[in-house]
Amino acid sequence: VDETIVTVPVDVDYGMVAVDADTGEIISLSVPTEDGMLVQVDKTTDLLIVDNAKEFEDTDGHWAEDAIDYASAHELFAGTTEDTFAPDNTMTRAMLVTVLARFDGQDTTGGNVWYESAMAWAKENGISDGSNPDGSITREQLATMLWRYVGSPSGDGSLSSFGDSASVSAYATEALRWAVGEGLISSTDAGLLAPQSSATRAQVATILMRFVESLTK
Repeated sequence: VDETIVTVPVDVDYGMVAVDADTGEIISLSVPTEDGMLVQVDKTTDLLIVDNAKEFEDTDGHWAEDAIDYASAHELFAGTTEDTFAPDNTMTRAMLVTVLARFDGQDTTGGNVWYESAMAWAKENGISDGSNPDGSITREQLATMLWRYVGSPSGDGSLSSFGDSASVSAYATEALRWAVGEGLISSTDAGLLAPQSSATRAQVATILMRFVESLTK
């Protein structure tokens, strides 16, 4: 399929999304830039740029406010209530798999448990083994799932500058090299990777926005 990246020259912010005018669907691969909305399309599509911003009381002034606006406007994941996002809460493995499945355009409804359809998709595509769905997702698990989603490319980032690079799990080393090289994951304030630390909802939103930016370069 011929994929084309186009820039729609409008003033955009992180709460705005590109929508397929025919289907009304939000286009996942769209990122606001200084020049307008950058959109990757695989066919000739009439695009609408619409404001889909959500208003959360607990993200105003948060370090990840733009990324949270982006992730919620793209409906990758929602707030914990209509008015709150809980940016510093952790995410479970099941939540992340569901976010990725939505990003891929999968129908995540149905099933005996809320994440059943998404988990089946993730297992079928080698993204997750489906274990420990209610466990908090770690930064290295998050990197690994995104890395597998894009076909496990070789990573060109170096982990040696991080003070705790030796603590990265063997299965996640190549994924983290890729994630660092793509600019998806950066060091903590202490200059650490913190691979086994739980990823917060704000961190996931930030990494997802950077992930889409890397896919639409």
